[in-house]
Amino acid sequence: MLYITYSLLGIFALDQRKNIVEYSPFPKKPEKIIQRLEEVKRGEIVPELEKILGRIKDKNIVTNIPFKHNNFHIEYKEKISSIEFLKSRDTALKLGFVNSIEEFNKLLSDIQITRTKNEIKLMERRDRIAMQVVSAIDDLTDITNRLSERLHEWYGLYYPELERKIKDNKKYSERISENPIRDYEKTIGMEFEKGDIDAIEKFAKETKNIFGLKTVLEKYIDELMLSIAPNVTSITGSILGAKLILLAGGLEKLARLPSSTIQLLGAEKALFRFMKSKKKSRPPKYGVLFLHPEVTNAPPELKGKVARIIASLISKAAKTDFYAKEDRSEIYKREFERKMREIKEN
Repeated sequence: MLYITYSLLGIFALDQRKNIVEYSPFPKKPEKIIQRLEEVKRGEIVPELEKILGRIKDKNIVTNIPFKHNNFHIEYKEKISSIEFLKSRDTALKLGFVNSIEEFNKLLSDIQITRTKNEIKLMERRDRIAMQVVSAIDDLTDITNRLSERLHEWYGLYYPELERKIKDNKKYSERISENPIRDYEKTIGMEFEKGDIDAIEKFAKETKNIFGLKTVLEKYIDELMLSIAPNVTSITGSILGAKLILLAGGLEKLARLPSSTIQLLGAEKALFRFMKSKKKSRPPKYGVLFLHPEVTNAPPELKGKVARIIASLISKAAKTDFYAKEDRSEIYKREFERKMREIKEN
């Protein structure tokens, strides 16, 4: 039985005492090493692994690489003990992967720098997706409002009493798409022919489908924002967090903004009017943050203060999301809740 494992140096075959019996090095370039490590973690048979498998005769393998091969009996283990030495500079020197400690340290540094750059690029791409999704949700909100208004007016000609029974637009469209025939004999509505009912039923179904699409995107952006900006999301929620990223022009730009600017994102027109009036009118106290429940529900005299505290926390959370890339959402959530309690108590 042999152990097959890996480190940034390459692929290794170890005997039962964890001695190296076969070794196939990765290309000595940071980009290639990172690529190989990612491929190995996905269970792909990289060229170095293929070489090792071609050299060994023992068909019984224990490995932490999730690959499959018909010619071997493979036991997968997520962790293999006592293999930390494979990552060490001494092993790298002994195997001739590097020629000096300085070269090894530089390689580690270059790998980390390259990995960080890749993560930032990925983060930038993902926040652009969030910007498009939240814009699509806004578009669908506008579309469903318009279609619902038309559905109410159209179907109201036939069955006006239904509007008093069902206030929610989504449920209204669902009710008509499921059963367009009115069930109230004393209605004051006009008579519809079969073709009229068929047409409005189709319209109601399409309206219902758009509501469904909006729900799907809302669930998607919940997951997306938790992967992109968990700390901001813990304070704002996914929709508002994505709107802030959109208004800032990206997560990186949001992370660089001072809290005073974050507080006024979305209030640019009001701020411009204030400046144009030579400061005779009142300046805006908040922008899109008015969508935050704590701002919405705060007394008028406290709305500005609440928005300022939320903006300050968002500024810190965005920096954590973009630069540190650590999920400290529980810490930010507790701090947010504590500050909201202090405002209400005072």
